[in-house]
Amino acid sequence: MRLTPEQADWLFALQRPWPLVERPLEALAATLGTTAERLARFLADLRRDGVVRRIGAVFDARRLGYRSCLFGLPRLSPTEEAAAVREVVALPGVTHAYLRGWPEGVEIDGVSARAYDAYPRLWFTLSARADRFEGELARLAPWKPIPFPALARYKIDVVFDPRTRARDERTEYLSPVAPRPAPLPDEPARALIRRYQHDAADPAAPFLAEDLPRLRAWQADGTLRRFALLLRHRAGGFTANGMCCWRVPEPELPVFGGRLAADPDVTHCYARPPRDDFPFNLYAMIHKTSWQEGYEAFMRLTRVAGLPPGKVFFSTHEFKKSSIPFFEEERP
Repeated sequence: MRLTPEQADWLFALQRPWPLVERPLEALAATLGTTAERLARFLADLRRDGVVRRIGAVFDARRLGYRSCLFGLPRLSPTEEAAAVREVVALPGVTHAYLRGWPEGVEIDGVSARAYDAYPRLWFTLSARADRFEGELARLAPWKPIPFPALARYKIDVVFDPRTRARDERTEYLSPVAPRPAPLPDEPARALIRRYQHDAADPAAPFLAEDLPRLRAWQADGTLRRFALLLRHRAGGFTANGMCCWRVPEPELPVFGGRLAADPDVTHCYARPPRDDFPFNLYAMIHKTSWQEGYEAFMRLTRVAGLPPGKVFFSTHEFKKSSIPFFEEERP
């Protein structure tokens, strides 16, 4: 994806929260010194090139009565793993599914794939209504998924900046403590959520005027994180996605989590419980353009944050990446 400096500015701005007005592209164009027509053509070109995942609303799942959890599967034979992938990807509530570890045939500073043989390889995120979550998870019970719930969130939902290949540092959550799932919204609210969670048919005028007051209220209380452009980051050149993991004393998690959250290389940062077969409790996601660059970013984070030695688990294969389909099973 080759962009002019002007287009790089546009792409950065379009990933930030759009103004909740009837014609947001016009408002964005005014701040960018261009026209809504040029922004619309730019978005059409991005779609043509496969860079756009969607233009739509990003909601806080817990505020809508949903639960989400990261899972890893115990190490499987190749045949079992292929069967597990089919089951995992087919489940509607699975939004992300990856093979994670170290790329085969790559060696950096003496690190190779052999050093990852003891760890889970297939990882996925399951999201579902809180009252249905356990039932959804039970469908994958034969594979014995290992839960890694987020005990605290230090940074989430940031913006890819093509101008610097760095990240915007704005943190969506002011509190590191993840809220409990809220009561389910009423049916008019569910219908509104269904209307805006998908790709906007007309980005120039994506909102119904009568919906704007509620959308603005949701943005104010955190239910709506943003309405914006979501990228396919691999298509945008960020191909080395790494889950960086460390083990630190539990009382010091907020300190180290805060240090990582302040670093522009980190896009997401969580505290999760350690397991016997995966003894890490601090996680940070990075997105770089090569394995070497990703490894160097991991080593730099370890050094500057004062962390003990850890491991970076690269996403070597992406099976699924989507948004949570809120209340779609109830669509009239």
